[in-house]
Amino acid sequence: MKKVYWALLFGLFISILSANAQNPTRTPTRAEETLRVMRERQTANQEAARLENITRASENPLDSSQARWMVFERSIEPLYRKPTKEELKAISPNAEDMKKYADFLRQSDTGLIKLRVDAGCSENTKIVVATSECSKYTMPGAGSSYSFRTEKYRLRRLADIIYIDNNFQSAGVLLQGIFVKIGDVPLEKVDLQTKGLEFLVDFQPGNNYDELRESDKRFSEGVLNDGFRYRRGLSAIENTTYALRSIAYNGVNPRTAEGVSYNEFEFDKRRDIIVAFRVVRKDSDGSVTILWKKLSEKKPSKMTP
Repeated sequence: MKKVYWALLFGLFISILSANAQNPTRTPTRAEETLRVMRERQTANQEAARLENITRASENPLDSSQARWMVFERSIEPLYRKPTKEELKAISPNAEDMKKYADFLRQSDTGLIKLRVDAGCSENTKIVVATSECSKYTMPGAGSSYSFRTEKYRLRRLADIIYIDNNFQSAGVLLQGIFVKIGDVPLEKVDLQTKGLEFLVDFQPGNNYDELRESDKRFSEGVLNDGFRYRRGLSAIENTTYALRSIAYNGVNPRTAEGVSYNEFEFDKRRDIIVAFRVVRKDSDGSVTILWKKLSEKKPSKMTP
């Protein structure tokens, strides 16, 4: 390996000399020549360091672990990070709404969030989709998907609620989401005994893939019970209150980043929750502001084949 290392360095040095010989120019000044030599030395040092790291990683298992950690910091952790203050400011609710619901928000397990229409930026962790629209919303999920379980914006596949085409939807991985529209009912009056929630409370989720697929099919078409329709998605209507049961199963969701494999659910909070929320504002750009409170939370079942 050391022979290869020095051979590559020698080849790099020869290529630099050859390039200079093939491009005759005026005689450089002393300052220019000094700067050129410094740049060539820096390039050679960088290449030497790169080759040395490759050699160490192949010979020392500890360095392989360090390489995996670098992949984690560079390509894995950013997918599940918390939004920054600047990112949250870009999608903060209207100041009037914050003031109006201040007393309600002092209660535990409540929140006021804005969901913007998905514009194809939802997988961003940095500015992956280089458009002016996506550059405004660089947090995971790009502001169109939210997790009531973790109380933050998340990638769509880990979110409880997704806002797309003026509809609330649930499309998380190994997640059963059931929405119901309660109507124009003040959120502070909604609890588990509110009419329309009995079906959500009593629903017994399956614990294998076949049962989950069957349930998804039923709720995609809609299940009518006691005058209420329960679905995987509903249209967003201003001044309307909804309830959602979101069952995020335990299990494994294998992912790979730069050759490093991991279970994505290790970066999530898997729970079975019931949330009530109300659309308090719809803006001209299509975004909606929702006021929400969590009504129940428990551990979910583990999905089996």
